[in-house]
Amino acid sequence: MLKSSNLNSVLNEIPDQTKRDPAVSPSPDGNKKQKAETCCSSKDQDVMGSLAALQLSAGVLQIAEPPLEHVRVQLRELIGRQNKIYIDLSKEKYKLDCSEVARLNDMMSDVKRYKEKLTKIKKEMQGVYQRTKELKKRAANVAACKQRDYQRKLEKQQHEESLIGSQ
Repeated sequence: MLKSSNLNSVLNEIPDQTKRDPAVSPSPDGNKKQKAETCCSSKDQDVMGSLAALQLSAGVLQIAEPPLEHVRVQLRELIGRQNKIYIDLSKEKYKLDCSEVARLNDMMSDVKRYKEKLTKIKKEMQGVYQRTKELKKRAANVAACKQRDYQRKLEKQQHEESLIGSQ
């Protein structure tokens, strides 16, 4: 997002060409030397050239300044609208964040409640498992006792039959 201070600094920035002397240019070895002039040099030509350059730059400035001013106004408008949209979006985000936090807290309490239920069910299932294990053991003992009783009964019956048969 652009701020108006950034806009002003960008729009008002003009390269400073007054620091450079066009007659002196740096040479590759770092020393400054005078440019060689191919034409005859006189102060009148320099004054006329600089006057023409000033008039040309003034003319270009007159042509380019109104559209630039219009663009500057449009940019300020755009930045104002962007700031308004940013503020509105921030408010909406805050509202969503608040509702999301409330919903998250509800979900966390649900998770806690379900975890407690799960541990309770797990404990009950372990109890049921232990009881079924004991019941199976008892059932196996009862079945073994019945089997022994049945075996004894058969042996007794066979013994009695053998005694009756031998008489």
